[in-house]
Amino acid sequence: MKLITLFKNTTLLAICSTLSAVAAPTDNVVIIHVDDLGWRDLACMGSPVYETPHIDVLAKSGTLFTHAYAAGSLCTPSRACMLTGSQPSRHGVYTVVKNRGEKSEWKVIPEKNNQFLPKTYPTIGTVLTTAGIANGAVGKWHIAGAVPSNGFKEGTLGGYLGMPINYFAPFKLGFLPKDVPDGAYLPPYIRKAGVEFLDRHQKERFFLYFSTYLPHDEIKNEDGATLTAPKAVVAKYTRKIAAMKKAGKDLQGHTNPVYAAMIEETDRSVGAIIDKLDQLNLRKNTLVLFISDNGGLDKYTSQRPLRGDKCTLYEGGIRVPMIASMPGKIAAGKTSIEPVSGIDFYPTLCTFMGVKATDPKKVDGEDLTDVIFSGKSLGERNLFWNFPSYNRPSDPARCPRSVLRRGDWKIHHRYEDNGYELYNLKDDIGETNDLSKHRPKILAMMRKELEVCYDRFGAVKTLPANPEYKEGSK
Repeated sequence: MKLITLFKNTTLLAICSTLSAVAAPTDNVVIIHVDDLGWRDLACMGSPVYETPHIDVLAKSGTLFTHAYAAGSLCTPSRACMLTGSQPSRHGVYTVVKNRGEKSEWKVIPEKNNQFLPKTYPTIGTVLTTAGIANGAVGKWHIAGAVPSNGFKEGTLGGYLGMPINYFAPFKLGFLPKDVPDGAYLPPYIRKAGVEFLDRHQKERFFLYFSTYLPHDEIKNEDGATLTAPKAVVAKYTRKIAAMKKAGKDLQGHTNPVYAAMIEETDRSVGAIIDKLDQLNLRKNTLVLFISDNGGLDKYTSQRPLRGDKCTLYEGGIRVPMIASMPGKIAAGKTSIEPVSGIDFYPTLCTFMGVKATDPKKVDGEDLTDVIFSGKSLGERNLFWNFPSYNRPSDPARCPRSVLRRGDWKIHHRYEDNGYELYNLKDDIGETNDLSKHRPKILAMMRKELEVCYDRFGAVKTLPANPEYKEGSK
């Protein structure tokens, strides 16, 4: 009898916990997706140079996740995985546009890559539109030809390119603002569009995917111009960095004034969205999720002590800052070391918004509602990345590989030589000490879990040798 009562009570608590994570009929969601922002590229993440007051306030208002990961190591697959909750092996978006390098440089034949997410592949926009919930995408898109698409009801200022040809008008791309003064800066137009979406839908439930182009670098102009931020802001950081160097301060690799200025502009966009939510009295019933699409680039910034950068599956390429904020429902001023991923956003939003996934069998992420709202742990889980593609054949870190994190352990599987690397992230966050030859039992366990992921997600385990490969061509 006592056992039955205990079971009933436990069940009731579980049900109550689940219900508490479901949004009220008036609750909304805003995802702020930042482009190429590295793990340490915020003041609240330890940068001694970059100024991010609005993002820092956002972090203090909720939970800052320090073990968060992008769903991929570069723009298109990361976004496709986040908006669908699916691994690349399901939708076929592994890399940007195409495998890079000459075919003669490839040791193995990479998987066929879809340049864009198939039009029929459902996204979070699909299920929300079906449920009659207002939704829109503002800014960088990069997973299809143009917005709105793939189920989203609204969309503006986003298209097939992941970055503009120029951040200053004339913008030269059809999906970017026209009839604007020469020299006008793009980011204010992106945040204006985000604010206008909130204004239009303030009296109904909504989901806003607000995607910045910054701090991604632009496609270089014909004249080779590289200025991607206003001169005054760049000058401010030029002076700041020079003064810090003169004072003997450690800049920790954050020495590029243009990149610093681009981050400040990104911060202003975040501030504009949060300020508008406050003005509309929507802040307390809006879940705000902030995340980057991949790690930063070494040529602009530094993520030390993390190894690697964008386009690699080392920590510097996939570990990113993440914030979850909803005043009154998410505890303020918290830091979480729970390993989470952008691929978890889709199932989390389905639960929070009270909608069902179009095809639950294709949802590979985990529901984070209890993690975000109650601070609970998912326990030991597999976080898997699959990149059977080439980004830079001359760099082994940018050649085909799969990676799995489970607990503190992380395994790399290289497709070219079928080799493995093993790291303990608790003791070696920089992935400097390969333990694959020293911890055979752990390696065997991680290889077994990797096989589980290959089978579960239908990912390729091996790639065929390339008969056209020429030794020494790399």
